[in-house]
Amino acid sequence: MERNVGPEDRVVRIVVGLVLGVLIYLGTITGIAAIIVGVVAAYLVLTGLIVRCPFYKMIDVDTNIQEQPYSTTDDRAGF
Repeated sequence: MERNVGPEDRVVRIVVGLVLGVLIYLGTITGIAAIIVGVVAAYLVLTGLIVRCPFYKMIDVDTNIQEQPYSTTDDRAGF
């Protein structure tokens, strides 16, 4: 599977996942909501760390920045 999570997306995923995990640990979120939020937090951290998101793959989204070759005006003019 190719990388499809960009650097900014990766940082946001990891930070949000850790914040949600801390909220669960502190007891701010409890019950069934804690289980759901815990699964979401684990998914965000895991996909942020491995730089691949199966959900993005399903909906054909790619936030990974691909290097574009530099072109000068000479290249575009056909010289």
